[in-house]
Amino acid sequence: MSLLAQRLIRFGALGVVCAVVAAGALYLFNRTDTATPAPGAAEPAGQASKARQPIDTDDELVVPNEAASDQALRLVGEARRLADDGKFTEAKAKLDQADKVVPGLSEVSETRRKIAELSTPQGQLATQLGRARTAIDNDEAVEAEKALAEAERLSPQAPEIAALRQALQAAQQTEARRHGRIVELLETMRSAIVRHDIASADGALNEASRLDVRDPLLDQARTELARAHDEERKRELAK
Repeated sequence: MSLLAQRLIRFGALGVVCAVVAAGALYLFNRTDTATPAPGAAEPAGQASKARQPIDTDDELVVPNEAASDQALRLVGEARRLADDGKFTEAKAKLDQADKVVPGLSEVSETRRKIAELSTPQGQLATQLGRARTAIDNDEAVEAEKALAEAERLSPQAPEIAALRQALQAAQQTEARRHGRIVELLETMRSAIVRHDIASADGALNEASRLDVRDPLLDQARTELARAHDEERKRELAK
């Protein structure tokens, strides 16, 4: 091969290498220009929508502060007490106030449901019957009579009323017997005080207290026995 031919081959190979390098540089320049737009240049539609998606504030959870929550719950409590007393209109007004303080409170919706049930004739009857049972169990004859009278006004033929009246009469009889026994024990206490038998007086009062510590006769008896203890101590010191 001649010297001229060898030089032509070398120059041709060098030209091919330069062309490849130039094409690679042009490709990288185009990629960089596409990925990083110049300041002020418009972004591609897909990327712009991803970068600037609006925030849906409607889905954000708003947490009420502690003071507002306490106020709303107090209003719910007042509404429940009013409903128990049969004041349903006032109770609903309290719930409306609570709903304004903290909208969507679960206690408000639950209380509304209960008030709706209580405000029906059946609900009011059930409330009065429940009050009568509780009063009978607690030996509160006056409250039991009041609840039964209201129940009779709502439903005179309700079979539960007759049953509760029998229970009330039985409770009153039991209370009368218990009170009579307390009277006997207090008489025993006073007789023991006269004999200066303070130990027996203490025993009689303690037994009476176990029968019914709330009996009003016991207050006076405790005062009498305390005075007897003081006098007995003075007598012992005087010996």
